[in-house]
Amino acid sequence: MKIRTLFFSVMVIGLGLMIWGKSLTAQASIFDPPIKQALDAAPQGVSVNDYFSLGTVANNSAILANTPFGENQAVQLTDKASQLGTIWTNDSSAMSLDSDATASMWMNFGDRNSSSGDGMAFVLQNDGRDLAASSTNSAGKPLGGETLGVWGSDQDKTKGQSSDVAERAIQNSWALEFDTYSNKISGSAAPGLSSSFDDDPNLAAPYAHIASGFPSNPATYTMHATSNGYYATMNHTQPIYAGSAGWMVDGAWHHVTLKWHAADQTMTYIYDDKDPKTGDPLPNPQSRTVSVPKKAIDPGNTGKVRWGFTGSTGTRYEPNAVVFEQVPGIVNATATTDIKDETTQRAVTSGTSVGAGHSLRLNYNLAYTGGSQNWKDIQAHLNLPANIDYTGGTITYGDHSLPVTQLNKTDLQSGEVTLPVEALSKENPTATITLNGDAKVGSTGQLTNKFIGANAITDARTPDFTVTAPSKSSAFHMAWTGDSQTGEATVGAKDDVPVTAQLSYDDKSTVDNSQTVLHPVINGDPQPIIPLKTTDPAGAVSYSVPQEKLQSGQTNTLQLYAEDGAGRISDKLTYTITVKSGSLDLSVPTGATFRPTTLTGHEQLIQPSDDFKVSVSDTRGSGHDWTLYAKSTTFASRFRSILPASLIYKNGDGVANLTAGFAKIESATTTGDSAVTDISKDWGANTGLLLDVQGNAIGGSHDSPALYGGTITWSFTNAPATE
Repeated sequence: MKIRTLFFSVMVIGLGLMIWGKSLTAQASIFDPPIKQALDAAPQGVSVNDYFSLGTVANNSAILANTPFGENQAVQLTDKASQLGTIWTNDSSAMSLDSDATASMWMNFGDRNSSSGDGMAFVLQNDGRDLAASSTNSAGKPLGGETLGVWGSDQDKTKGQSSDVAERAIQNSWALEFDTYSNKISGSAAPGLSSSFDDDPNLAAPYAHIASGFPSNPATYTMHATSNGYYATMNHTQPIYAGSAGWMVDGAWHHVTLKWHAADQTMTYIYDDKDPKTGDPLPNPQSRTVSVPKKAIDPGNTGKVRWGFTGSTGTRYEPNAVVFEQVPGIVNATATTDIKDETTQRAVTSGTSVGAGHSLRLNYNLAYTGGSQNWKDIQAHLNLPANIDYTGGTITYGDHSLPVTQLNKTDLQSGEVTLPVEALSKENPTATITLNGDAKVGSTGQLTNKFIGANAITDARTPDFTVTAPSKSSAFHMAWTGDSQTGEATVGAKDDVPVTAQLSYDDKSTVDNSQTVLHPVINGDPQPIIPLKTTDPAGAVSYSVPQEKLQSGQTNTLQLYAEDGAGRISDKLTYTITVKSGSLDLSVPTGATFRPTTLTGHEQLIQPSDDFKVSVSDTRGSGHDWTLYAKSTTFASRFRSILPASLIYKNGDGVANLTAGFAKIESATTTGDSAVTDISKDWGANTGLLLDVQGNAIGGSHDSPALYGGTITWSFTNAPATE
């Protein structure tokens, strides 16, 4: 009875794992401790069951598993002898073949070395069986072994055509195999057996290998006749192999990146390109690019393809497992970094040197390039170069309606910083994290930064660079002088702003003006470098802030510092400048009349009276735009009879009907310090504002004229006219 109870308990755990994707820890601890060790050391990925479905082949050995990063972070395809495991993207996660896409994942093949078999395959397919797609034997039953669950089968020794093998494969497919066992027993050496696929001259050594091909294409197989029947060898395309036992099956997690290039219909696969512990790029990844015509995997021209993994074992076995990092079709995302030396206006690249005190700007650039979902719940995990003294930063977005996130110096004190980033989408495709700071003496290596979202993970590296000390050590100072000592000024919109300062050294040595330059930065924008004047006293600084660089009606910031011939950077001074905004005013009469007119029974144009004056005053300074619009109601008498007339505006040959709605009256760009535009100055009998009265209008008598009134609404904007 006790034995029966124990057996039942184990089976419940197994069923729970297979149906609901619970933790694999319980099963691993009972059957195979190396599985638990691999999963406990797994890198972070995205949740598998959000985008994938287990294949519906009979006795599918694939199960979902937990890692330290959460539930359902991995899929284990096999862990015992004679298994077949498959997992496929669900319908909503299909990959588009019409745009570039990247898939990335971590793969673990166990550590059984020469006892391992048979491996896994990454597969693109449009097989009509959908989730039930797999290799089959001659009876149509799912088949693993050397087929890896995707290639054709040559078990029927009476079939001598390669098409007979191809029809047993996953149809309309392309596969990248990770084959951990070399199948080189020929049909003649082992009658009735099928273990010959890897007897291919393209494979240089009888060890594990990576290769690609089209499983349902007869050209993938070469048939051989023996006295015992036929067997097939597989033609491996662009293989990757190490030529040593234990390669791949070393218990480590191996990173794989696949890049689909839609324009030329090629796939690039890269093996071992990242370190599983640090995420840093590995020095010698192996890469191949092969042609994958869309018609071979999408003969129905749907523009989409299902993808996933198959894995199998025979008498030899291994615990095959996969962690997905980026799922094409869900989110396509990229990340890059760049550093700019604002003092020299040059890019900081790997191996370069930067002078101490130079202003640096570090950018982390995230981009969403497509997918069926937004890239959501993004956390930026930044490893900050230690040789920068950070002063602050921002997070800005491609959708400029989103607010800018301000980062303070205190936010950036730790060498490792985590920042939340808004979701990226078609409407908001980019985010840029910008960090500002000053270079300080020291060196930094290349640092990996991870951008982890709920449905995609990517990374980018900052370059290694060295900050060198100046050739002279005496401190270099700058101080405001004269009227600039207050550190602030308020000016009119037209005014340049002069500032003065004095440079000095701690050791009292003389500043050489001919070897010293100024670095002005206005509102965060570096300006051209300016040499000190050799005709001025030693160390005397004079600089004029250009009016056109200042924003009217706002507080502007000038940062000013100097650099001498020894590479010393002075104190960085800040000067605030408030620009008075000026005003934009419209003058129109509150009440005005049109000239008394005797009706003729024909259409007439009636001019405004001389008191109908309209003008615009702009004291905001040059370069500002404005546009004036107007519309009118109909004209009616006090008895509510309507005057058959329209208020029009004539400007040359153009005629606008103000009674029909708003029409442009005038627009201009102010060119001087201030300007008054007399809109009504040139109005006349056939130009400007006119009342167009029709011939059927009814007037009053000389003693009792008919009076009609209406309302003109003026609309005034401080922007150019919109056509």
